[in-house]
Amino acid sequence: MEPRDVPVESRTERKKKETQQKIINVAMDSFQRQGFNNTTMEQIAEEADIARKTLYNHFPVKEAIVDEYVKGLSQESNHEVFRTLQDLPDTRSRLQNTLEKVYEWVEINPEIIGICLGYRLKNMYQGAGYSGGGSQTLIAEIIRLGQQAGEIRQDIPAKLLVKQLDTLRMTVVMDWLHDTSRIELRKEMAKLVDLFLNGAMLREGRSK
Repeated sequence: MEPRDVPVESRTERKKKETQQKIINVAMDSFQRQGFNNTTMEQIAEEADIARKTLYNHFPVKEAIVDEYVKGLSQESNHEVFRTLQDLPDTRSRLQNTLEKVYEWVEINPEIIGICLGYRLKNMYQGAGYSGGGSQTLIAEIIRLGQQAGEIRQDIPAKLLVKQLDTLRMTVVMDWLHDTSRIELRKEMAKLVDLFLNGAMLREGRSK
């Protein structure tokens, strides 16, 4: 693609992104200072110095702000992790390395993750679905590389495998959120990788 063919962001689009980021910064600061439940949309609009209508045009509820904040962090970390995938030797190491980095941050931010996950599940139940960049993009690339290398079955669509792994991940995170002191999240994710790649069948040579 020639430089002149690269889409130029319009002033309106740029201003919209700037306003959205301002809202996220103000809201997350308020959530940290006074708690999520004690912060209202009206307070966010006032502190961001924007009309309430403008705020609601960007975000219908507080949970949507948290979700966008988490997406932003995921996209930032994805670039770094993505560059390392090709350097790792196989699917197992790629999955373990990726999930280790993703859930290192999750472990120290349970409240934010709980809010975000609840919002995404609500949208799914209401039929809106959730198509996230986030770690899904990384998982999809790992599956693609694994199928390309002959380490993962090719008769199952990669999209379905990503969904299966996402379901397993979500189940573990929800269980962890219920009682964070009972489960070591990253250790559970390592077990999940083994379950995903090897299944639940006891294989010869493995201890019972």
